[in-house]
Amino acid sequence: MNKILHKLRSEQKLGLRIIKTGIAVTVCVTASNVLHLSHPYLAVIATVLSMGKSVDTSVRSGKNKMIGVVLGSALGCGLAMLSAGNAGLCGVGIIVLLYLCQLFRLTDASTLTCFAFAAVMFSATGPEPWKPAVMCAENALLGIAIAVVVNLLVIPPNYSEEVRLAYAGLRESMESAVQDAAERKDIETKKIEVLVDRLAANVRLYVSEAKLLRGDDGEVFAVSRMVTVYRQLLDELKAIDGMQLADRETVPEDLQIVYEYHMGRARSLQESLKRAEAPEEETKISDRGN
Repeated sequence: MNKILHKLRSEQKLGLRIIKTGIAVTVCVTASNVLHLSHPYLAVIATVLSMGKSVDTSVRSGKNKMIGVVLGSALGCGLAMLSAGNAGLCGVGIIVLLYLCQLFRLTDASTLTCFAFAAVMFSATGPEPWKPAVMCAENALLGIAIAVVVNLLVIPPNYSEEVRLAYAGLRESMESAVQDAAERKDIETKKIEVLVDRLAANVRLYVSEAKLLRGDDGEVFAVSRMVTVYRQLLDELKAIDGMQLADRETVPEDLQIVYEYHMGRARSLQESLKRAEAPEEETKISDRGN
């Protein structure tokens, strides 16, 4: 139990996306009550499924989900007119919708599309099946719209700053790791790998944003070019770590050539990173001077 609690405290942080999802759900339920919409749980589900990692991703995904909801509700209404809740028609409907989502490249919309279809298929049992279809569509569309608006207005993510922080942490840890390799100490290659992956992920999220929401393209793209070099440097450290030289006073004679080769490569890559970083530092100093 203590290990689980320690893991929760150290690694599982309450992210901004979770908080914004809760805010969006609150707004969604409130709006449903004001508009007197029935079945607000449909709007809530749509809100949760539509809260994207980035603003631009949320907008593009929201558009796809809106199209998907309309498709799912319409097909559910059509098949419900034939036989509401029919097992065979449910299966056929899901196959058709998944194919359409794939055909029209409605990324991340398939889950909500199928949910809208099922909600209509099992609720449109009366003489007017179009009414549950409209009800489902309006609730889902409201939920999607609220998720997009909240993600856009409530503390939009600053991925350029995330890139800077991730890069600074990686650079510091990598310098320590190369020094540890030179002194034949334990090398935290797993930690370095996590930091490299985190930096690459933050760069991808920054690039995925609409250009209007970006402001540091030059700096971020310069960092993105260094990710490959950091991966190469990590590979050299992994090779050294695999020799199990930690805490040895000297390198065994049979490993000396291999060790020197990988250390030489690591030093060379480290120098190339410093040369690449130097123009960036000069640019920042110049900008501050102006």
